Amino acid sequence: MTEVPQPNALYPTRSGAGAMLGRQLYQRIPSPSILLGITPTGVEIAASASQAMGCRFDVIVGAHVRMDGTEVIGAMAEDGDALLDHDFQPGFAQITALEEAVDRARRVIKSERVLFRGQRAIKSLEGMNVAVVDGHVTSPWKLLAAVAAAEQLSAIKVWAAAAVSTQAVQERIRARKIEFVCPSILMDAKGHARPFGDANDSSSERLKSIVLARQAA
Repeated sequence: MTEVPQPNALYPTRSGAGAMLGRQLYQRIPSPSILLGITPTGVEIAASASQAMGCRFDVIVGAHVRMDGTEVIGAMAEDGDALLDHDFQPGFAQITALEEAVDRARRVIKSERVLFRGQRAIKSLEGMNVAVVDGHVTSPWKLLAAVAAAEQLSAIKVWAAAAVSTQAVQERIRARKIEFVCPSILMDAKGHARPFGDANDSSSERLKSIVLARQAA
C-alpha cells in the first residue's frame, strides 16, 4: 500500500510558532501585558510568545461544550458562563442534554485547573493588557470563552491570538469586535493537517504543557 505523504509543516516547532506570534503581539499590545495560554493546546505557544515579548505568562483553563460528546456547540473558561453558538437552537427535548453537556465541560475545567495550576489562582489581570493564546484553531468557542473570562478579571483590554487559524474562526471572532492576531490564516475550514513539525503526540504535548504551566507560577 502506498503511503500518503504528509504535508509540510507550517512551522518547524510549536515554540517557533509561538516566537513568531510573540513578535506580532509585541507590535500590537502595549505594556503592561500578560499572555494566557489556553489549556492544553495554547500553553507552549503562549510560553514561547511571552519569551519573545519579554512579558508575563500564565494559563487559562477552557473546555468545549459538546452535545453527545462529539458536536461542539460552544465552550466555557474558568468560572465563566457557557458561551454557545447562536446557530445552535436546542429544542425542548434537548434541554436536559444541553445542561448535561455544560456540566461535563465544567467538570473538565475543574480537573484541568488542578493539573495545570494546582491550587493557585490565575495571576492578577487587573490593570493588564491581555492576549489569550491558542495553537491551531478551527473552532472559535474556547478562544471566545477565554476572552470573556479574562475581561471579567479586570483586564484593561483583551486580545485573541493563535499561531494558526481558519478564516471562518477569524471572522467569528472579529464579528464580536475582538481584535485577533494570527500570522497564519487558512481558507480550509478544517485547518492544516500538520501545523507544527513537532511529533504529533497529544500525550507528550499535554505533559509538556503541564510542566510549562507549573513553571509559570
